Amino acid sequence: MAVTIPKATLKIMTELTGEPIFERALPITLKDSIEHRLERINQELEIYQKKYRMDFTKFNALWAKEEVTNQSSYEVEKDFLEWDGLIMRKDKLEELSKWII
Repeated sequence: MAVTIPKATLKIMTELTGEPIFERALPITLKDSIEHRLERINQELEIYQKKYRMDFTKFNALWAKEEVTNQSSYEVEKDFLEWDGLIMRKDKLEELSKWII
């Protein structure tokens, strides 16, 4: 199956990666994208770690025992769900990054 790459897309990928061959530029672009997303996720995770003065593993354990201060408040529940989502996205991206050569 042949895939047609728009010239503008190839030009952008060439400029971003320095690689004029699409098959070589694509993995570089994907790797860079994953690394960038991981950096952003790590920054967001750090905000929660500072806010609650612990990592998610400890927070999650306290959550399960219902020992988190103001656990039933909207803000804390929202933080828990967003923090958990960030951890899941980070794990998924780290797994995907193993597939990029």
